[in-house]
Amino acid sequence: MRKSENGIIRWLYGAGVFLIIYLSLVKVAGELNDYPAGDWRSEIYADKSGYYIYLPAAFIYGFYESSYPDSIDVRIGDGFSFYRGKLVTKYTCGVALLTSPFFIITHLIQLASGETADGFSPAYLNYTYMAAIFYLLAGVIALWLFLRKRFSSVVSALTVLLIVGATNLFYYTFRDSLMSHVYSFALFGFLLLVTGNLKTKSGTGRIFLISLLASLIVIVRPSNVIFLPVILLLDVKLIAELKARLRVLFRPLNLLIILCTATLVFLPQLLYWNFISGNLFYYSYGNEGFIFWNSPEITKVMFSPDNGLLVYVPLFGFMVIGLLFMVFTRKSNGWLIFTILALHIYLVSSWHMPGFGCGFGHRTFIEYYALLSVPLAWLIHLIISGRKFLMMLFGGFIAVFLIWFNMKFSLAYRKCYEGGSSFDVYNQYLVRERLLPFVSGKYSLYTGYEEGNDYLMPGTRIHLTDMAAEGRKVNRITPELTYSDAIVLPLEQLISGRLFNLEATFQLAARDYAGDIQFVCAVAKNDSLVFYHAEPVVIQPRSVDFAWEKVDLKIEFPFLPAEGEMKLFFWNRGTTEILVDDLNIELKSYIRIGLW
Repeated sequence: MRKSENGIIRWLYGAGVFLIIYLSLVKVAGELNDYPAGDWRSEIYADKSGYYIYLPAAFIYGFYESSYPDSIDVRIGDGFSFYRGKLVTKYTCGVALLTSPFFIITHLIQLASGETADGFSPAYLNYTYMAAIFYLLAGVIALWLFLRKRFSSVVSALTVLLIVGATNLFYYTFRDSLMSHVYSFALFGFLLLVTGNLKTKSGTGRIFLISLLASLIVIVRPSNVIFLPVILLLDVKLIAELKARLRVLFRPLNLLIILCTATLVFLPQLLYWNFISGNLFYYSYGNEGFIFWNSPEITKVMFSPDNGLLVYVPLFGFMVIGLLFMVFTRKSNGWLIFTILALHIYLVSSWHMPGFGCGFGHRTFIEYYALLSVPLAWLIHLIISGRKFLMMLFGGFIAVFLIWFNMKFSLAYRKCYEGGSSFDVYNQYLVRERLLPFVSGKYSLYTGYEEGNDYLMPGTRIHLTDMAAEGRKVNRITPELTYSDAIVLPLEQLISGRLFNLEATFQLAARDYAGDIQFVCAVAKNDSLVFYHAEPVVIQPRSVDFAWEKVDLKIEFPFLPAEGEMKLFFWNRGTTEILVDDLNIELKSYIRIGLW
């Protein structure tokens, strides 16, 4: 077989593998985000609708309010608005530019199939997953190729795996796909790859790619302009090398290519700004700005439960360790990465909203993981090259834990932190998902209603019958009585800490079909109700009266202090007689993070 034919086969094989992985991940992303259009958790809502609206405007509606569906801005989260009849969005059009091929394909499919082609129907939510997964894979490949020129294939692969699996890049690809960060990450990876070859390959084609990528980086997220010094300084060790690179970039032909490319990329944005403001250059964020410039909120950016980076992405700490190693050992690019990272931390800490709103971890760092892949790779290289079994075993354990922690947390996260500056809500995630070991309290109670029970009150509805599931007694609720006898627990005597979970198992039987039964949990302290929840009990219709069925229920508490009295009872809201037997209750509480 000739080399050309062999190359074609290899290319087709690689393309086929890529397509299979791509389609599989798109399906996963779609299953993780099955929210209807207009839901605040859906992919085109709030900020994301502000990035997206350029596409319906360009291809369907235009830029005037009169052609849009009524109140569409309100219905999808006010990510954009209408002012004096014109469409206004504060976000730049970079995300729309990058995702436009996927939007066009979706729109054409909708038109060809006769389905709703309005830019806001559920099909357009799917386009976001298609775009995000594509750019994730493209960025990962580019980053691996960049790292492979500096490290072994094993180190490069492990580094990329950790960045995807153990950081919030995963969340912003699979769960918040239309935010700008996965697209910026891909652009950063490509620019690093292309710039890394600038020493040996500096033709006009490479200059065009560099200028295109740099322009797209800025138009997607203007503050990322601070990343562009890598074009001049990546791998540069001597002043002579810097001068040589400057001479390449500022050759008349190359300079013309840079200016023309940047103009073409920025022209749509400049025209839009002129349309809404009358000026080519326009600060669209209004009163939002860097108000903490003289007292940056670095602690909040790093450690706050409201998106603090290290709290959600502990891998970042290892990246910093690798970076300090590079600086102290004078590795190439150490000071460049340190300076860009420090400047980025200062900028985001100076922003009027240091946490940057609803999110999972501090999202503004996601694209910078591409740059921080170098110190992370150095750290992995040191562990592997040391060839010390215990160190490699410990490093592998940490890596697996970080991936597991991030994946589980990302999938459990409810798309917005609701605890202010308190760690209470954050700790609830740690406990409910068992992300970290914690000291817990537990109390269990079982009653078959056969013997006296100090906690059963008033105890007058216990019924003697041969139809009991076990023994001869049941808790009986008739339509006239409505409520069963209750279990009343003096919490302070039985359990300590903060309640986070109750599991109840019991046998239930009814005459005919019991269609409206609820298991009620009420907590009162000092005659004041502090918690109430009625959980519906679902049982299957039976052809035989009083056929016993085992029921399992779970109730989650908002980390409720174990104080006062807890009352547990059944509420018969229907018109049939109900029997309950073999009630087993287990209460769990959180005391503190730790092993003992």
